[in-house]
Amino acid sequence: MKDITRRGFLKAVLGALGLTGAKAVLPAMGAAGPANSSQADDTRTDMASTAEFFESRQHLIDLYRSRPRSMPMQAATADEFNAYAKAARAKFGELIGLDRMTPTAANPRRTGAVDRGDHVREHWLIDTEPDVAMPFYILRPKKVKGRAAAVICCHGHGPGKDAVAGLPDRPGAGNVAEGAFGVQFAKAGLLAFCPDARGFGERREADARKDPTQSSCTFLQMVGLPLGISVIGMHAFDLVRLIDHMQARDDVRGDRIGCVGFSGGGWQSLALGAVDDRPACVVVSSYIHPVAAPLLFRKHNCACNMVPHLWEFFDLGDLAALIAPRPLLIQTGDSDSLSGPNGVADVQPQVDIARRAYQLLGCQDRIAFDVFHGGHRWDAAKALPWVGRWLTA
Repeated sequence: MKDITRRGFLKAVLGALGLTGAKAVLPAMGAAGPANSSQADDTRTDMASTAEFFESRQHLIDLYRSRPRSMPMQAATADEFNAYAKAARAKFGELIGLDRMTPTAANPRRTGAVDRGDHVREHWLIDTEPDVAMPFYILRPKKVKGRAAAVICCHGHGPGKDAVAGLPDRPGAGNVAEGAFGVQFAKAGLLAFCPDARGFGERREADARKDPTQSSCTFLQMVGLPLGISVIGMHAFDLVRLIDHMQARDDVRGDRIGCVGFSGGGWQSLALGAVDDRPACVVVSSYIHPVAAPLLFRKHNCACNMVPHLWEFFDLGDLAALIAPRPLLIQTGDSDSLSGPNGVADVQPQVDIARRAYQLLGCQDRIAFDVFHGGHRWDAAKALPWVGRWLTA
């Protein structure tokens, strides 16, 4: 039988449909049609000039708005709040997948140290799950002796722990918005634990190693979600295991451990405070907002913000309420575009939800809302004394 090319085969088959059919289909398959084929030109022109697209985005926004969350913080008494907090904490932990991860022995090991003048930057590793290692720095003030209060410093998107630990010699570590707040806390006399969250810094997967400011959030989310585990669940779980390790050390005051996070690190500190009652104080900087506002009304938000079914149950103010009665500082810039389309006006109702929990428990002085001048950035002016007040007093 004589050999036949792919194009020849298509012509032979489509010929039975008539010349018009063959001309219409072949260009779509990549075959070269007659240069003066008006029908082919008309098809291309029609497709190129289409001015209307049929999106689903508005439908999803309307769907979100039409379905109020099923576990809002609406307690009217302290007893009602305590019952709510217990149920909400369990549900949130379930949503992010905490019960699907497997703790393992920490096996702590120090792998290096650098003298930074007023503090020593130590590099450590612990295991959080089987075959999952978590690298972190300890910024140890030289003036601190014996057991000391400590603060976990959660980085946002960028080069990971290098940014908060002040490593300007590392590519991409000069994240001006984030600031080296780990160094700031160390200078204030606290042990600063600066971990890499999964997918960042030394924990990047192969997909994100060309640029130190890239992360593996999307890859980890795509692999984790079918297993019932979200990226924020991985981050919160690792922070829980880090606290386990810190409380087992002989240089940390186990009852004086705080957690501070900026941007995506604010999401980490919020999630940790919601599922674990051991952080003695929490700072959520540049993250509290209506849970869906930045995601529905902006583009290119990272996949690590997403938790299956979260919007059906909670807003971020509900999660912040779960930190009560422990001290909580919420920060936002007055021109932070990531707060939502209405800026501070979008943040305030979430703060009010959390504040109501503190009022019910009679500890209104333990929650503060700091609106500083500026955009999406770290601001230390009130955060440093707030943490010092509750951890070192």
